[in-house]
Amino acid sequence: MNSGDWERARSLFEEAVGASGPQMLWRVAEACLETDESAFWMRRAVVSESEPGGITVDPGALPILGGGNGDAFQQHWEIAVDSNDPARAVAALSAAERRLKCVLEDGRELSPEEAEDVIADTDLYSPNYVAVDDTVPRVWMDCKGGMFPNMARTALRIVADELRKTGLRHAHLFTRPASHPSDRY
Repeated sequence: MNSGDWERARSLFEEAVGASGPQMLWRVAEACLETDESAFWMRRAVVSESEPGGITVDPGALPILGGGNGDAFQQHWEIAVDSNDPARAVAALSAAERRLKCVLEDGRELSPEEAEDVIADTDLYSPNYVAVDDTVPRVWMDCKGGMFPNMARTALRIVADELRKTGLRHAHLFTRPASHPSDRY
């Protein structure tokens, strides 16, 4: 990757993903951070969390933005839910809110008890703030624009888990465009 031979790197990444599956997509997304390839691999990784016929994930969920035009890279930390039962989606997102506060950049989810001690004693990042907007419904995390594919993977899994716990079996997870007027970050 340091040589700038992206065609060769992409070919090798494709070979690795083909042999290893979704887990490798997340590893490649992590390896390509702050490159022009980061958005491409993040889109592929988030889709791997889809459950066909169940809870699906839009390729644009938790996107990596920037680059190309000299813009700084950043990640848009919002998960919105499209379902036939918005009230259950809000209940699921409210339960997810508590859990999302305890996710580290490496993707580990800590218990609330562990989180107090571990977050204070580690250099690993966790969201500064998490909130639910029941009008969309969506949950957003203040991660200061940081790019953390493993945290994103865990966040998607937490939201899907909480949706299932409320009885929602069919939903679509997505992220609205970053320029949406009601964005708070």
